[in-house]
Amino acid sequence: MTLLVSDGGAPFARTPQVATDPIRQLQRVFDVTDGQVRSLRRRDLITRFQLAKKANLQPDQIDPQARFGTYWGIDTDPTKVAPAGALPVGAAIVDNLAHLPTRLSDLGNVESKQLINWGYAICDRCVRTYYNVPALQQNPVPQWPYPDAQLG
Repeated sequence: MTLLVSDGGAPFARTPQVATDPIRQLQRVFDVTDGQVRSLRRRDLITRFQLAKKANLQPDQIDPQARFGTYWGIDTDPTKVAPAGALPVGAAIVDNLAHLPTRLSDLGNVESKQLINWGYAICDRCVRTYYNVPALQQNPVPQWPYPDAQLG
């Protein structure tokens, strides 16, 4: 089984000041709980990817525990996933995109295009690095979906 997992959730942030009112304390409890659950799931997923690699599992093979594929998050460090020919990405730009506030309104033209470009770039990087099947080696060099909003 192959899993390509994209986590667009906001990264868990440490706060230097703790709120003292009950509502914000309760929100913090929910945030910590959510962060722990997501962390456990991510760790389990990565362990399954490592089992597949250790067992030399192929994409068409089935194993009850191991999985073939890759994971990336909105805050994945682009310098740690840099296959040959990867689209250029600035770490500072990515960090800003990862910490954009979630809201039910328009982000604006530039930020929207940059988020799409970042999703495309990190997907390409992780798939070519961790889901390295021969068919991917013959594909053309990746291009930005929005060339006017490049990240590097």
